[in-house]
Amino acid sequence: MGESNVTSFAVEGPTNASTGRNASAGDVREELPAVLWVIMSISPLGFVENGVLLWFLCFRMRRNPFTVYITHLSIADISLLFCIFILTVDYALGYELLSGYYYTIVTLSVTFLFGYNTGLYLLTAISVERCLSVLYPIWYRCHRPKHQSALVCALLWALSCLVTAMEYALCIDSERQSYSQSHCRAVIIFIAILSFLVFTPLMVLSSAVLVVKIRRNTWASHSSKLYLVIAVTIAIFLTFAMPMRVLYLLFYEYWSTFGSLHDISLLFSTINSSANPFIYFFVGSSRKKRFKESLKVVLTRAFKDETQSRRQEDSGNLSTTETVV
Repeated sequence: MGESNVTSFAVEGPTNASTGRNASAGDVREELPAVLWVIMSISPLGFVENGVLLWFLCFRMRRNPFTVYITHLSIADISLLFCIFILTVDYALGYELLSGYYYTIVTLSVTFLFGYNTGLYLLTAISVERCLSVLYPIWYRCHRPKHQSALVCALLWALSCLVTAMEYALCIDSERQSYSQSHCRAVIIFIAILSFLVFTPLMVLSSAVLVVKIRRNTWASHSSKLYLVIAVTIAIFLTFAMPMRVLYLLFYEYWSTFGSLHDISLLFSTINSSANPFIYFFVGSSRKKRFKESLKVVLTRAFKDETQSRRQEDSGNLSTTETVV
């Protein structure tokens, strides 16, 4: 399992990476793959972008059910980008940065997976909820629990924590080999089923239904920016982030075959997490006023929830009717 334990970032795996740190600490790698230079360039930019986005969502904008999900998604992306940047720099410096701190490396690596898993689950929740808002608009406007988004996010963070902990304990931690390889295979099968037979199909199916319904629905077509944000974000995730999870599960058993794709998978995941703020900006900005409007105006337009506005209008009309009666 030593060669397949890939989440210490180094191509050698945690066990061999630990040996490499002791042998080569202080020696900067002379031939660093170009892919890693790209990762070290993109990840800080994505970290800053998501940090600015998070600040606006938390302190400058009015919340709606959708922005609650985006806030949590930004936190997941920030954690992923921070970890991958530190791990890449450490690898580039020949493990000098975190030399001797094996469990620091493991913690960062596990946090990276934790952020990735959470992002997958949150995007599925976003897609499913928007689909329900189109299929059942009356229920969404009148009967949807007020704190449903926060509750769903909490449950998904807990699920991600459980899945990541299982993967770490049974497949990653090379210091403890008390579990057999069969336990790791069971975890891999469980994660594969959860990711590719539960969450991904839900995400794709709900997105497809959403697109079809919107194209046939007049009022939804006038508020398509929110739905365009969802569609583009999911498309980017499926294109860039999903291959990483496929490869990581294969790495545990077939590292010698797929190990060469490790750096590419990390680059794709970095691009995915860094691209989301760009998507929100370009979808929310006006073509004629691009780069001239304030970021708050652009983000408000991108995240505007027409169904929530209608729900508030209905509540106001109901209150007025009750007062008259």
